[in-house]
Amino acid sequence: MLSLSRGQHVLRFSLKSQKHHLILNPSIQLFSTSAALKSNRPPSQSPTNTKKDHGQSKTTTPTVTGTATKVDTPGPHEINAPTSTFPADLARPPPLPPSTPTLSKLTHYLAIGKAFLAFYKTGLKNSFYNYRAALPLRKELGLPSYIPSSPSTIADKHIGRGQFQLVRRSARDVRRLIPFFMVLIVCGEFTPLLIPIFGSTITPATCRIPSQVHDERNAASKRKTLALQALGTSVQGNELETLLRISHPDWVRAADSKGVLSACAVLGLVKRHDRFAGALLTGPVYRPRLNRYLEYLAVDDALIRNGGGVKELSPNEVMFALDERGASDVAVGYPSESKADVARREWLMRWLELRGKQEKSLKTKTV
Repeated sequence: MLSLSRGQHVLRFSLKSQKHHLILNPSIQLFSTSAALKSNRPPSQSPTNTKKDHGQSKTTTPTVTGTATKVDTPGPHEINAPTSTFPADLARPPPLPPSTPTLSKLTHYLAIGKAFLAFYKTGLKNSFYNYRAALPLRKELGLPSYIPSSPSTIADKHIGRGQFQLVRRSARDVRRLIPFFMVLIVCGEFTPLLIPIFGSTITPATCRIPSQVHDERNAASKRKTLALQALGTSVQGNELETLLRISHPDWVRAADSKGVLSACAVLGLVKRHDRFAGALLTGPVYRPRLNRYLEYLAVDDALIRNGGGVKELSPNEVMFALDERGASDVAVGYPSESKADVARREWLMRWLELRGKQEKSLKTKTV
């Protein structure tokens, strides 16, 4: 019994000492040996989410081979990015009744902290392996391997939307990976208490808990409302028509600094439409940023059409597309998620239809 106890102590110490090298050294065991023994599963295997997204042509959840996680790179005809670009499921312990003893409550809170810690570790690993899976695509697009820049165009490259989104999302997340990893090292299970302070500034999308995603969408909706009110009579019509109008290159070219900042706020490119010194920075910063983003949306629109249309998008991808187009609140108040998904898809299909007409008129003008 003595030797077994020592062995267990050494194992715990070994796992703890490897905690800080989880991301930088993929050859280290990724899961606890004790957890694997409880589930009769080798330490190198991980549970996968068996829930299938609508329109997903093949499984793109992270798989485990040996001791390294592998993300399946989408094919050129796939419209959905790997599911590893979204947050994993957060397995929180069930709530306790009010009559629970204090000691049990403390144990419960510790279990919640460990659940969050496991969630964040999974998100960080996914961010790292997503970027590694995107490296061949970055080379194909002529992007630097070790500078996480996000492409806005694909020129004449023959890649699908799933591949394009993998490149963009992996670059977005890896820019936040190091600062978030440092917070996780220092704070451990207490990281969720600090996330509201930093928000999405340092948090990769793969590490955003459901409540954080919900709060960000609420904030985006309020920001959009204020920005559209600031535009006033300069932009008229229903919300979809308004979003299409401020997404037109001609409107952006003619808009004043107030209009440009409001459009940036609607699309989530700035936090406020009335930023300090916004008028001075419109020319060198905000107008070029808005033009690049609209160029990206035009590419994404085309890739959705060419990839089979909205019906081929998974529910998560539909929600992601609406977030990027300033319409995250389209289905707020619907009685069920299925009906909300239908409403989102209808909105996105209408957007693609009207945007396609805009692009045709622009091409006609240039000719």
